[in-house]
Amino acid sequence: MASANDPEQVVTAYLRAIEAHEPERVRALLAESGFRYTSPIATFDDADHFLSYIMFTSGILQRIQVRRTFVDQGDVCQFLVFHVQLSDKMAVDLVQWAHVRDGRIHSLELLFDAHPYRRMFGS
Repeated sequence: MASANDPEQVVTAYLRAIEAHEPERVRALLAESGFRYTSPIATFDDADHFLSYIMFTSGILQRIQVRRTFVDQGDVCQFLVFHVQLSDKMAVDLVQWAHVRDGRIHSLELLFDAHPYRRMFGS
């Protein structure tokens, strides 16, 4: 498991677990209580509900590319590219801001163009 003292390692481990489609590893990195996720297409206040959602939607994910990471204490901001397969292969640029406390992710905020996802998931 990632070092509890290094927020960047925690977030990197989270991304790798999502990329590998390993829900147990993902869940182990999320806060037990007080978790919050916000994106242009979904909002969750419960880590288990978020996990169900992310595992459902992660089937289209092929690879995560980290372009740049900025760390400020417990905050980790990353410019990412999600390589996905919808009807065609595509690369989705996004920014993720994670807040890590006590070795767990307490909040995630993602910003991206949600248009292709809204079409696919009917949001």
